[in-house]
Amino acid sequence: MKFLINTFTHWNEPPRARHQVAYALSAKYSVVFVAANKLGLPRLKTEKIHDNLTVFTPYFPIGNKIRYRLPVLNELYQRWLYPRISRLYRDFQVINFDFTAVNLNQYFKDIIFYCNDSFVAISRNINPAFIANYHSRCFRKVASGSKFCIGVSEMLTDILKKYNEKSYVIPLGGPEISQYKIDVIASPSRNKMINVGLVGFIKPYSISYNLINLLVEDEKLMVTLVGPIEGNFMNFITRKDKVRLTGPKFGRDLYNEINKFDVAIAPYSETITKNDQIGVGIGSKSFQYLSLGKPVVISNMAGLRNISMPPGFIYIAAKEEDFASLIIQAHNENSTELIRQRVEFGKNNTWEKRSELLIDIYSKNGSINQ
Repeated sequence: MKFLINTFTHWNEPPRARHQVAYALSAKYSVVFVAANKLGLPRLKTEKIHDNLTVFTPYFPIGNKIRYRLPVLNELYQRWLYPRISRLYRDFQVINFDFTAVNLNQYFKDIIFYCNDSFVAISRNINPAFIANYHSRCFRKVASGSKFCIGVSEMLTDILKKYNEKSYVIPLGGPEISQYKIDVIASPSRNKMINVGLVGFIKPYSISYNLINLLVEDEKLMVTLVGPIEGNFMNFITRKDKVRLTGPKFGRDLYNEINKFDVAIAPYSETITKNDQIGVGIGSKSFQYLSLGKPVVISNMAGLRNISMPPGFIYIAAKEEDFASLIIQAHNENSTELIRQRVEFGKNNTWEKRSELLIDIYSKNGSINQ
């Protein structure tokens, strides 16, 4: 059994659902991860990550962020790329994470659309109407033309069912920490200064710099930001001396950094928290945090309405002003037993277990090539 995972994401990014699915499946199966194109003359590059996982990177004269927004360029790119990967990987089962990949089914059959975000709503929020309308058409065509669809939340799956009745929920997951040989810190710290950690893309669109400012003004809190910082985000931060920047981290380095957090956070911007069509999940970072035993403080949003977690796992801040006090509460309530429970939760909700569910859905839909 072999899988080709089609994406519009670069490989060397903070791990998202498509990266995690690729890693999880490659534990048992041969996997090719088709990354977003890099800028350059048209060519194809492959990189072996390990025996079962290959990253396939196209190069194209137009960068990915521009290309996927413009119909003519995106069409040209797909008609250049897909015949080439089809000749190389025709017998692979395709898992498609690119909601604009409208030409993919001309070269592969029985495609599975794996939807991990509210792409159309996001596009309507950040793009001109003609681009958002194009993305809406793409999403409908990709969903309706797929063998079946996967959504990472009930809300996303309900959207997918409008276009494809064979749509199923596979929740987000966390890493299998035992693979990285990390000793999880089993007892809560009692340091006077609380190490508050955030992992992800640090950019004004999705992360609230106002909320970060509220945290750094509290003398009990020190903030660690793990991941790429976009543009002028740090220009908005009032107390830079209270913020530690690590840059992007991956794999064992990333999880070692999370292991040092006292409390982990997901401080989303109002763009996400006040738009019920965008904040439709819980975010994969929360599963990373819990896998390492950390309490999580998260901004309230639509995707949390149907989430049920044991006490002491996730603290939901109704408004930004509540965040600091909830961090202190989470830190004070933390215990060896709660850490153990969170780590156990993580073990039962890994991406490896999610991949087993995916294989089961594949089998029930008659889509497995042995």
